[in-house]
Amino acid sequence: MVTLKTTVPESASGKAFNFLAICFLLSGATGLIYEVVWARMLGLVFGATTIAISAVLAAFMGGLALGSALAAKLAARIPRPLRTYALIEMFIGLYALIVSALFRAADSAYAAIWQSFHPGFYGFAFLRFVLATIVLIVPTALMGATLPAIVLAVRQFGNSKASAVARLYSFNLTGAIAGTIAAGFLLLPYLGVRATTQVAALANLLIGVAVLIFDSRRTRPPTRVEPENTR
Repeated sequence: MVTLKTTVPESASGKAFNFLAICFLLSGATGLIYEVVWARMLGLVFGATTIAISAVLAAFMGGLALGSALAAKLAARIPRPLRTYALIEMFIGLYALIVSALFRAADSAYAAIWQSFHPGFYGFAFLRFVLATIVLIVPTALMGATLPAIVLAVRQFGNSKASAVARLYSFNLTGAIAGTIAAGFLLLPYLGVRATTQVAALANLLIGVAVLIFDSRRTRPPTRVEPENTR
């Protein structure tokens, strides 16, 4: 008996994977640029670098875990993961542009609480830590959701191997390393906090637009029918 087996050509799957891998590399770079920038911003707000770095790291680790878990849980309800990934990237960029304003609002809240309740040093530090984490949990959770979304997109092109996920993550990690170096040694010293944030946000927006265009232009991947003998 002969049955029909449908497969996705490797060329189409490979081109889609390469495109998404480049996008994910740039996404990793912007994520760590934000981490360095936000640590600098919080250092100015808190006046204590240790607390600032702790708040940023807590928000990043917690947000990445939360976003990844939620996206994985909702994966079955995402009909077009490419569009979802693009919108996530764009929202990250837009949110990053208002983080400085949110930090200023948090600083005003700190002052009001101090004048009203006069908490002790540790209580006040904990309050600032919590408010800063609340500000940062949204973009970091979105960053965490990018991996499940992009993995779903890659699987739509017929690449469901575990090695594909590992390669995507390696691209993202490489971008993160590059973003950290670029932020610390190039962008912040020469451009400052505001311009560095704008550069990273623009990169997120461009990633989102590029993926949306790619998703809108692509047709259903051509299939090849192969005979498969069964007994």
